[in-house]
Amino acid sequence: MKVGKVPPKVLRQYVFGNLGRTREDVLVHSSFGEDCSVIDFGDEVCVLSTDPITGAVQDIGRLAVNISCNDIAASGAEPVGILVTILAPEGTEPKDLGRIMEQIDDEAVILGIEVLGGHSEITAGIDRVIISTTAVGRAKKDSYVSSSGAKAGHDLVLTKGAGLEGTAILAVDYADLLALTMTTEEIKKAQAFIEQISVVPEGRTAVKNGAEAMHDVTEGGILGAACEMAAASQVGVEIWEEEVLVHPETKAICRYFDIDPLALVSSGSMMIATCDGETLIKALKEEGISACIIGRFVEEGNTIIRGKKREALTAPERDEIWKILEKRGN
Repeated sequence: MKVGKVPPKVLRQYVFGNLGRTREDVLVHSSFGEDCSVIDFGDEVCVLSTDPITGAVQDIGRLAVNISCNDIAASGAEPVGILVTILAPEGTEPKDLGRIMEQIDDEAVILGIEVLGGHSEITAGIDRVIISTTAVGRAKKDSYVSSSGAKAGHDLVLTKGAGLEGTAILAVDYADLLALTMTTEEIKKAQAFIEQISVVPEGRTAVKNGAEAMHDVTEGGILGAACEMAAASQVGVEIWEEEVLVHPETKAICRYFDIDPLALVSSGSMMIATCDGETLIKALKEEGISACIIGRFVEEGNTIIRGKKREALTAPERDEIWKILEKRGN
């Protein structure tokens, strides 16, 4: 298998059939397209999610906190804390660990969560730091949502734009290369997308304003997230390429590296299924969060409309960012 997420076919064949005993107090079980498990705690539920950060370098601590807390927010829950596992290669200096933990601490303070524990070690056989975080959240039992609540006819709303995380990572790690075709101001603006990496604010707003399903946009970008939501909900999805917001800086970086912004990792963006996209967009705008309707859910079949052409849509085999990291290193 290639670097990146394990393909859905492999997950279904080798992973999802080996999940132990099914418990009645687990309300949302592990399945394709679901990033969180939900456990019944009486009047409230406990929401759990875990994710690694493997491709970033400079902002790895910041990203590690947000990627898991974003999953919690996509369930309409409030993040409480995270557990952090840090695997560092031989030769890592104590100050390097300190820099990562400072980033983690800063983001935890911003989100109002606690670092609940974890593990750190120097590990043979790796050439870069790998961080895995497990986030814990809570919600009222009647207020959480999942990725599987989309129904045919629902609008598909996207917040902020496509490829945010990937844009920021590439703008930081390859600033010198990008300076050949982009201005210093454009590169700095692209790097600043990291400031928009949290979707906790839109999760709070969306769950109060008609969200039927939510999914944060990670590996595989807009196209991957849309396919995952459709699969989890057992419906189809139609994407309108021209309606997807792609910021000029993202377009410039993707053009330089010859990659598709719609298949680029995009933590910081939320996809939301709702009966009334315009009302939700208005509510998000009042909170200072931009959003747009980029498609709709249908009875069956995944498609993307590019200009006047309709094409079958399948989830990307892997995220576009891996093409760059493998080819150029970082």
